[in-house]
Amino acid sequence: MKKILVVEDGEVERELMRMALEREGYRVVVAEDGVRGFELALEERPDLIITDVYMPEVDGVHLVRRVRSTPELAATPILVTTGFGTGSATFTLAQGADAYEPKPLDPDSLRETVRRLLS
Repeated sequence: MKKILVVEDGEVERELMRMALEREGYRVVVAEDGVRGFELALEERPDLIITDVYMPEVDGVHLVRRVRSTPELAATPILVTTGFGTGSATFTLAQGADAYEPKPLDPDSLRETVRRLLS
């Protein structure tokens, strides 16, 4: 069973992603911010990380940079989500993220992107 780490400060978005992905048979681990997200990435070694761009403490951009600079996590695919348009997504992709999903999230599009990243 593939394991996905969802790092999202919004409770509603976090729960929607968890439910949509668990319905597809994925094991989902969640974190509310980038600090805990990075800790869980090291502990859980997920097959995919999904992170919001804008979060308190450590945002998605810094989380992507930390993951990419950590040898044991560097190859982990990263999907970023944001409701602030393509500018912030493009910047995060340039930092090493692999894909982007706009908010509000479309569960079907999210699942399709996850399948693609995990194939």
